[in-house]
Amino acid sequence: MGSINVFTGPMKCGKTKRAIEAATIQKIRGKDIKVFKPGIDNRFAENKIVTRSGKELDTLNISCIEDIENYDADVYVIDEFQFLDGDLEAINRLANKDKRIYISGLNLTSDRKPFGRMGEVMCMADKIELMTSVCEVCKSEEAIYTYYSGPKDSDILVGEAGYMPVCRECYEKLSMGMINL
Repeated sequence: MGSINVFTGPMKCGKTKRAIEAATIQKIRGKDIKVFKPGIDNRFAENKIVTRSGKELDTLNISCIEDIENYDADVYVIDEFQFLDGDLEAINRLANKDKRIYISGLNLTSDRKPFGRMGEVMCMADKIELMTSVCEVCKSEEAIYTYYSGPKDSDILVGEAGYMPVCRECYEKLSMGMINL
């Protein structure tokens, strides 16, 4: 039987790095791998997922979850899953066909609400790795949230300007205006 594996957490916690590591291990094992990302994600490259340290993998850009069923592989890697809509059952169908799926994405919006379909896919997952970062405000606590300091009218703002990983305490202080950036 296949499996669904999720890497999630705030910005800058290493989700993409873990997805690339998982793909690399599966490639060493001789598995056929396909890597996907939403077409909307063009921050670092059009057809690649890229870590902050420069590791990268070529990708196929997709517009919805079920697009991955158009490709045959042993292993499916999907980065920035929070930006995808569509039929989550596509993930289950592939896992039930002995396919291994690795998904990375932000679990929460900057308003601390489930981001896109991430909450639902985590409920389907065989394994979830909830990752943390370093709080960019106090520098001493684990960041579990992503804070956004600018004006916004949507949860989908691709890019890093105004976003930062923060701990619970700093999120609350920023939200109440007790800390100025």
